[in-house]
Amino acid sequence: MRVKFYAICAVLPALLAACAVRPPPAPTGQQGEACLARLDAAGIAYAVAAMPAGGAACTVDTPVRVSAAGVAWNQPGVVSCAFALELDAFAREDLASLALQRFGQGVRLLRHRGTFACRRETSDGSRWSLHASGRAIDIAGFELADGSVIAVERDWRGGGAKSLFLHELARRACRRFSVVLTPDSDRDHRDHLHLDSGPWKLCGA
Repeated sequence: MRVKFYAICAVLPALLAACAVRPPPAPTGQQGEACLARLDAAGIAYAVAAMPAGGAACTVDTPVRVSAAGVAWNQPGVVSCAFALELDAFAREDLASLALQRFGQGVRLLRHRGTFACRRETSDGSRWSLHASGRAIDIAGFELADGSVIAVERDWRGGGAKSLFLHELARRACRRFSVVLTPDSDRDHRDHLHLDSGPWKLCGA
């Protein structure tokens, strides 16, 4: 159900992500009321959010505060409406099916470390993270239906069932998102999977 709620969002912490000189434009055809209607139809739990503080450099197209998209989130996160739809499809079509395949059960919770963050990507301030336009998320892990926890920091390496699950999920994410960064990408991503939707393509799986 769509819940209208207006509030300035708090800046969420985020680690390194794909970046650009300025935030690229959001995908066309998935903006405004038409996009919100699609969230309603998909059953995504969200609240309409005010434009986050940060000025023109940190503009989020049709910002929404999401608490569940395909699966419940451990904390609400502000993303663009279009990115919320992408995350919902990923959870329903990739995450859920892979969990059933690997563990014979569904996922009840997605644990993330942050979504929107009005931050520059480089030390000289010339580039901006995709988090600054609400089109990135840092996923720390998941909880399965039986309460089992899959943590990127602990389970990415090792070769067990949870590790295989995370590696396959990252490969599937590469087919859906523009950039996927993993613990194999660099030390800054040792404890999460970074997914974003931008004009560049990079698969860290």
